[in-house]
Amino acid sequence: MKGKEALEPRPREGKIASPLPQSTGRIVAAALLVSVAYYAGANVGFIFRFPPATPSILWPPNAILTATLLLSPVPRWWIYLLAALPAHLVAELGVPLPAPLVLALFATNCSEALVAAICVRYLSDAPARFDTLRRVAVFVGGAVLVAPFVSSFMDAAAVAALRGESYWIVWRTRFFSNALTELILVPAIVTVATARSSWVRGMSIRRRVEAAILALGFLTVGMVVVFAGPADSVSNIPGAPHTTQTLLLPFILWAAVRFGPGGTSLSLLATVLLAIWADTRGHGPFRTLPLTESVAALQIVLSVVAIPLICLAAVIEERRQANEVVAERLRFEELLTGLSSTFVHLHGHEVETAFEVSLRRLGEALALDRLTLYRISRDADEFLIGYSWSGPGVEPVPRATVSADFPWIMRQILREQPVAVVRPEELPAEAALDAETLRRRGIRSNLAIPLVAGGRFLGALAFVTLGAERAWPDDLVQRLRLVGEVFANALAQKEAEDALRASELMKSAILASLPSEIAVLDREGRIIAVNNGWQRSARENGGSPEAGVGVGASYLDIWRRAVGTGVPHAGAALAGIEAVLGRSETGFALEYPCAESDVERWVALSVVPLNRPEGGAVVSHTDVSERKLAELEAQHSRQELAHFTRVSTVGELAASLAHELNQPLTGILSNAQAAQRFLEATPPDLGEVRDILTDIVDDDKRAAEVIQRLRYLLKKDEAQFLWIDLNVLIRDVVKLLSSDAVIRNVTVRLELDPRPVMVSGDGVQLRQVILNLLLNAMEAMAECAENDRIIVVRTETSEVEAVHVSVRDAGTGLGQDTHQLVFEPFYTTKPAGMGMGLAIAKSIIEAHGGVIWADSSTRGATFHFALPAPDERPV
Repeated sequence: MKGKEALEPRPREGKIASPLPQSTGRIVAAALLVSVAYYAGANVGFIFRFPPATPSILWPPNAILTATLLLSPVPRWWIYLLAALPAHLVAELGVPLPAPLVLALFATNCSEALVAAICVRYLSDAPARFDTLRRVAVFVGGAVLVAPFVSSFMDAAAVAALRGESYWIVWRTRFFSNALTELILVPAIVTVATARSSWVRGMSIRRRVEAAILALGFLTVGMVVVFAGPADSVSNIPGAPHTTQTLLLPFILWAAVRFGPGGTSLSLLATVLLAIWADTRGHGPFRTLPLTESVAALQIVLSVVAIPLICLAAVIEERRQANEVVAERLRFEELLTGLSSTFVHLHGHEVETAFEVSLRRLGEALALDRLTLYRISRDADEFLIGYSWSGPGVEPVPRATVSADFPWIMRQILREQPVAVVRPEELPAEAALDAETLRRRGIRSNLAIPLVAGGRFLGALAFVTLGAERAWPDDLVQRLRLVGEVFANALAQKEAEDALRASELMKSAILASLPSEIAVLDREGRIIAVNNGWQRSARENGGSPEAGVGVGASYLDIWRRAVGTGVPHAGAALAGIEAVLGRSETGFALEYPCAESDVERWVALSVVPLNRPEGGAVVSHTDVSERKLAELEAQHSRQELAHFTRVSTVGELAASLAHELNQPLTGILSNAQAAQRFLEATPPDLGEVRDILTDIVDDDKRAAEVIQRLRYLLKKDEAQFLWIDLNVLIRDVVKLLSSDAVIRNVTVRLELDPRPVMVSGDGVQLRQVILNLLLNAMEAMAECAENDRIIVVRTETSEVEAVHVSVRDAGTGLGQDTHQLVFEPFYTTKPAGMGMGLAIAKSIIEAHGGVIWADSSTRGATFHFALPAPDERPV
């Protein structure tokens, strides 16, 4: 058997493969067929009836009813039994029987069929199949023995009562007659009804030829059996057995071995008819006996021979089916393996062809007319045709809106449930639209398998036959679900590759459009890809250390050579790049200058890890020269503004500074005049003069300190970051403002850390911040009572490696939602203020790597700033 035949499904076990359709018109037609068959069977039975006995030697009507009930759903049994009544009455008109007996005989006929059908239905897993020993045994026990045995009692009682015939003779004749008829006729009827023309179409040419030879041989021997006379049978056929009917046994065995229970039942039916025909004409083996005994002996012999033969055929068929199942599974596994291997290690452009080839192989193996792979749309509300295959002479799958034409099937598939349709009429009422669409498109049978991979629904696979009905057994559906998994995984792989390819194209387009110079490094630091900007820089071969590096070169080696030549920033860049490549850092950034002829250019280097298992990194070089120039100009402007602010602040402190300088100068003048008087005395008091000179020196130092503090504030040099003790710096500013504090009646209380509070910064700028915060605090308390005008300045080193400074006043505090607004430029609450003091203070603190903020307490406001503490104390 070829792969196509091996995968051909058999009818679903446990269900009746009923040839009787469900539509009302077809049911009526089937009932008429049952009536006609019953009438014909009754007339055949009358032919084999030998008066004065009422029972017939062979009575087909009961077997016809039994076969009908086995093939029909239980709710329709009454229809077909009722349809047989007119045929029974018409057939019995030609027989001189009383009406009560006619009705009683119909009742016993129906009772036999009901008992047989009930026994077989409830004891057999497939009532309409005789292909296993168990099924045949159930049929023989229920339909052949039990049903005729039980119904014959009622039949014999009716005949004995109404006709006066012998009860046991009638019972014996009817039992053996009906048992033999059930045995040979029911399997033949069911086989022909269930197989119909497909039994013949499914045969290969060799089997058709073999069946023709078997039929021809059987017919030839049968003619000999019928027409050979009893006296010359031996002489006319030299070496032939005395009973010529035995010549048919090899043909029956041939049918049992090669054509299963169906061929066996047909052969047995023909044999029984020939045997009865020959025996009634004196050609049989029991011709020497009286006719009644001869017929009974023939019935018993035929029954005894037929039962083992049909059981033998069932055993052979069961064994053949088991072998076919094993072979089918092996072929299916081979097909599944082939389909799976088709999608292994394929390039993107080969996947389309692989899907088409796989659908063709699967469609041909299953003898389908059409096989379609549907893909779910992105919004998951429609199925789209992804790939399709159609058999020879079959039109391609028509375009359809699946959600509108097959709504019920689509809902089931979206629930990840397969949908098997043997015929459209079997669909439930809620699938009426689906059934109508199937009929309109000529689809006879359909199976839809959901495609799911990785927990994600991808689409469906539709198996379609157009000409003939197709059963979808559970085992076949399960195997095709495995095929669906193969297609789903391949589809998911293709979608992932398409998404990756689209992502790569997008990334390439984005990479090419970036003005920065971008390079992709592998784990070893070798360049594997660059963008247009990098290539342009390589062609221009600028002055930066990495300029001119192309694909395949080692980016790390370039920086190592730069370290060797003493490039200032090369060591930091090399260490940062190696850290990112080694996954010890999640990123690295550095801005450095590089000289191109006489022009200084600033470059921002950025390194981020490459998100892939192999590792690597992405390096970008961005020209930030314009930004650097803008930052330098902004810094210069800020310094100018800060210097102007300091000068303005000093101008505001003119009175207090004059007072601060006037005290030592007045002291110097008074001491100098006193020294002159002591020197004019005779003798001069040199001890007093010495003390006076000491006071003059001290006053001079006090004045010099004031002038020095002013010089610190008024300096306009470039910022110089040095190690500074904030405690010393705060004391200097407080001393500078001491006279102004006295004038304003303000007390400044210092709560400084007992240890030196060291930071790296510019002393002039930090003095300006402290000065601005102290002056703002003094002005905030202008309207407070004199005893409440207290400013608290505190310093401390926090646990987060930062230096914290706070200035708290007892003024009116900050308004609601103004804590951040006060640091904005030109925002001020002073009538004559410019609003630049705190803005400049914020820029200075941020330039030192710190933060500044303000908060309101129950009374007054507190301004804070924090600067990073040094990693190591300066020596």
